[in-house]
Amino acid sequence: MRRAALSLLFLTFALQRANANTSPINLDDLKEKIDQEHRLLLETEIKKRGILGHLYEINKNISKVSSDIDNLGFQLGKSKVLVETHAKNLARFQSTLDQQKKLLRVRLRALYKMGIRGYAELALSSKNGDEFSRNMKFLKIIAVRDQKLIESYRNGLIAIAKQQLKLRHQVKIYAKFEKLLNEEKRKYDDQKGEQLYLLSKIEKDREMHFQAIREWREAGRKLEEKLLQLGLESQVTTDLSRGAFFEQRGILKPPVIGEVTEHYGIIENHKFNTKIFHKGLFFGAILGSKVTSLFWGKVAFAGWINCYGETIIIDHGDHYYTLYAHNSKLDKKSGDDVSSNEVIAEVGDTGSLKGAGLYIEIRHFSESLDPLPWLDLNKTKQL
Repeated sequence: MRRAALSLLFLTFALQRANANTSPINLDDLKEKIDQEHRLLLETEIKKRGILGHLYEINKNISKVSSDIDNLGFQLGKSKVLVETHAKNLARFQSTLDQQKKLLRVRLRALYKMGIRGYAELALSSKNGDEFSRNMKFLKIIAVRDQKLIESYRNGLIAIAKQQLKLRHQVKIYAKFEKLLNEEKRKYDDQKGEQLYLLSKIEKDREMHFQAIREWREAGRKLEEKLLQLGLESQVTTDLSRGAFFEQRGILKPPVIGEVTEHYGIIENHKFNTKIFHKGLFFGAILGSKVTSLFWGKVAFAGWINCYGETIIIDHGDHYYTLYAHNSKLDKKSGDDVSSNEVIAEVGDTGSLKGAGLYIEIRHFSESLDPLPWLDLNKTKQL
């Protein structure tokens, strides 16, 4: 609002001077104010890209840590299940061992109670000495087998207990690592929050500079109109009305007459079962029809590019570029200045697998932007 008041004050003062027909009015001061806001806007764009780069790295780290946490959580869960399974096995082994011990005690007690009398009874009940020996041998074998079985269960019990102890230790280690990873993730989340806060501030600054430019430009336009009404055309020394590329979103005329047949984004090729990222728009157009520049600028490149064919790239300032590909003829060369909607080429099919048409891209720095939101497809081309 403060800038708006200043711009109106400046405009009022300028118009008063024009009406008084005093010293010549130079719009360069007003242009300098717009250029200054322009430079500040570009600085915010560069800062924004830096923050977006940091956010990209932070998001990569968050993604990696989250993946590690998920994997660790899986291992932790698996180890806990094994601990529970080993606990059940321990309980089962212990129960079996207790039963074997009880059975052995019964048998040993029976052998002890038999004593001499038991041996006598066993001898009398035996038909002969061989049968007696066999019976005694059989009793001893049973006792030894029971003892070995108990030792086997005891060893198994010890082995499972050791394994369970190892697993419990492993669970503690996993839990410790999980805690550290969660702390690391919280740290990255905090960094992300700080960067997003800075980004929101930059967005506010960016909008403020946008608004200032619009206000100064409107003030300049009104001043130019007033000067022309007063017959002071010679004092209109600069064109403040043409604006900058970033101000043209949604109002640019399409560069060719034709329908958009391929849009920006991922495109699937069902024939070859592939996916590619389409960085621009393809207009189906008549071979030889005129191609015009989306906006004023300077030709940065004009010539052949593999897969693009005959191509023109225009630099619109502020690191905004437009690309026009598959032309049959180029009407501009590198270094040429172009005006908005000026004819720069003719539609062709060079380097194209889709037939005649025009492929366009809009780039800011090296980043591709969807051209469709920048265009007003309802505007009629006057070629």
